[in-house]
Amino acid sequence: MKPTNTIKKLWLCALTISALGFSACEKEDAPECSGAPAIDRVTLPTKRTEAFTTGNLADWVIIQGSNFCNVSSVMFNDVEANLSDAYVTSTEITVRIPRVVPKNVTNKVTVTSEAGTAETPYTLSIPPIEVAGLSNEYASAGQRVAVVGKNFDLYGISPTSGKVLWNGAPVTVTRATGDSVYFTVPANATPGATVKIVDANNVEKAVPGRYKDDRNIIFSYDTGTSVWNTNTFITQGPVPTPINGAFIRVNQRIGAWAWTEFSATNTTLSNTIIANAANYVLRFEVNTLKPFSTNVIKFSIDGDPGGSGANTYLWKPLTPFNTRGQWSTVTIKLSSLLTVPLDPNKSQHEFKFLFHGDGALDADMSFDNFRIVPKD
Repeated sequence: MKPTNTIKKLWLCALTISALGFSACEKEDAPECSGAPAIDRVTLPTKRTEAFTTGNLADWVIIQGSNFCNVSSVMFNDVEANLSDAYVTSTEITVRIPRVVPKNVTNKVTVTSEAGTAETPYTLSIPPIEVAGLSNEYASAGQRVAVVGKNFDLYGISPTSGKVLWNGAPVTVTRATGDSVYFTVPANATPGATVKIVDANNVEKAVPGRYKDDRNIIFSYDTGTSVWNTNTFITQGPVPTPINGAFIRVNQRIGAWAWTEFSATNTTLSNTIIANAANYVLRFEVNTLKPFSTNVIKFSIDGDPGGSGANTYLWKPLTPFNTRGQWSTVTIKLSSLLTVPLDPNKSQHEFKFLFHGDGALDADMSFDNFRIVPKD
């Protein structure tokens, strides 16, 4: 064989092997999707190897499987996820569950592409509407107030859908968020009025509390009684603007563990309340011109606020509490305060409300309308 022919043959062989190798590489790099999508499991970004069959609205999840190329939709029940925020590969879909209440609950997640559809069992926890009460039960007629709670947006309570009923009559919703529904107190509002909210499906839910509830008022600041029959801290305003006549304003520096009573008296308490404390709450209005950021406010009934802490509720600000000059209603479960049953044979019971705790506080807090009322 001539050398030139040998070289030619070797060169042709090399080309053949190269072509075969290229052909084999093309086959391995063929499209990763070759059929309808299939779902293996639903996981979490922080637990990618663990399968989950339940979740919550607004959770981020990873759908693992195969053939996710050209996915056109991902459905949780009958609600479509937003794929523009999703990260999709051939084997995973990282997507956020929509924060929308489904109308048709199938308890499934469904993935659809041009090649077909796959589904797997997946149950979502649907949170209910939670209604805490009015932001200010003593707001004046014509003043803006809010029903406060959770998940109002999920149930379609907005200026264009849903309702607020004041003593059964609808009032205009001026603004709504997930945790607040705003409206204006009617001009003809009278004490004792009740409020309800109605969602987009026409389901009513009562708002705890009554407007300007004056049942079982503990301290009557209008008669000049605050701390043991004195007028300590009592003011008529004008700063802040009074909410219901005279009120308490504590505007001073309170040292750490300085015993500072701002309301204290002996008064009667019905045996119905004593026997059914779990059915009652302590409710009042508060206004802060400076944040309540440290120290502790103690509410005590026949208690030991300076010692064992019996029958004493501690209000500790985990984060600064600040109403920014607006009056706001606060509710405390009476059962959280009364750790020891009250004596029904006592003619009067000792109430002490005071600052006493760690951390010096530059206080400017006002209080009014302390009352014990049914929790509704």
